[in-house]
This record gives sequence, C-alpha cells and structure tokens, in this order.
Amino acid sequence: MDIYIIRHGVAADLDNEIVEESYRYLTIHGRNHCRIVAQRLKDMKIRFDSILSSPLVRAVQTAEVFASVLKYDDEIKTAIELIGGNTFSRFAQLIKRHSHHNSIAVFGHAPDVNSFSLNLIKDNPVKDLQLNFKNASVCKIKYDPASGKGKFGWFLNSENMKLVEAP
Repeated sequence: MDIYIIRHGVAADLDNEIVEESYRYLTIHGRNHCRIVAQRLKDMKIRFDSILSSPLVRAVQTAEVFASVLKYDDEIKTAIELIGGNTFSRFAQLIKRHSHHNSIAVFGHAPDVNSFSLNLIKDNPVKDLQLNFKNASVCKIKYDPASGKGKFGWFLNSENMKLVEAP
C-alpha cells in the first residue's frame, strides 16, 4: 500500500483570540500553499483511497484542501492517533486497520509526521534520510502491512517544491 504522510499547512499563531493549541486554524497563506502542494500531487496523478486526519482544526482543514484539489469525494476520517504525541505503535495499529486500502493520506503534526515516516522505513537503506517536514510537505512510503516494512518512495519539500526520490 502507498502511505502519504502530510504535515498540516501554516496555521494561525496562539494569541489573545486563539488561546488553545487545538483551535489553531489555517491562515489564508496556509490554505493557498496547501492548494499549490495538492495541485503538484494532482499533476503527479496521485489519488487517495482514504484520508485520515488528526481531529485538530488545522489538520482537518489541510485534508479538506487536498481533498478538494484532488477531487476526493469520500469522507475524511479523523483519528486520535494523529493528534500528536502518540507512539509509533498506536500509529502502526491505525495503519493496519486501514490496510485494505491501496493508497491512504495521513494528515498530522510535527514532530510525529517525521518520526512516523522514519519508523515506517526503519529497515530501509535510506533510514538516515533527513526529512524536513515543513508545513504541507508530503512523504510517500510503500508499506507492506503483513511484514510491517516500508520503503521510501519520495519526499516533496513544500518549501521549495523539490521532490527527493529514493537513490
């Protein structure tokens, strides 16, 4: 199966109006930037069978932007395993429950998106790859749920839109 791990877009900072981390929403810049990244995936002919998102506002909004651009018309499911601060074991269980899909997108938060990606490819020769998950960056991993082994596909750095592929 193909797993696309995506960090949420640029969100509003905490201030006098937004006093709780979970209420941070995407800025206009964040939404526009997500559209650009999603369009790049669309140009690459990427399609998702399922979308899973952290239930936090900024992640759900990022998933909605990607779904809109990619013409994904199914339900965006939220998963508490993606809120942030969860173990890789809980993330792996989430992936296993959705392993009947060929292609899933997972929208989450830093630093979890980085650690989940690296743990999925831990036995891969590119395990030392330095993934820099800026907002709306995407990592594609080919994952075999039966063996629990993943293989790095590519990483799209949303900051410079460069695609880093496996050597």
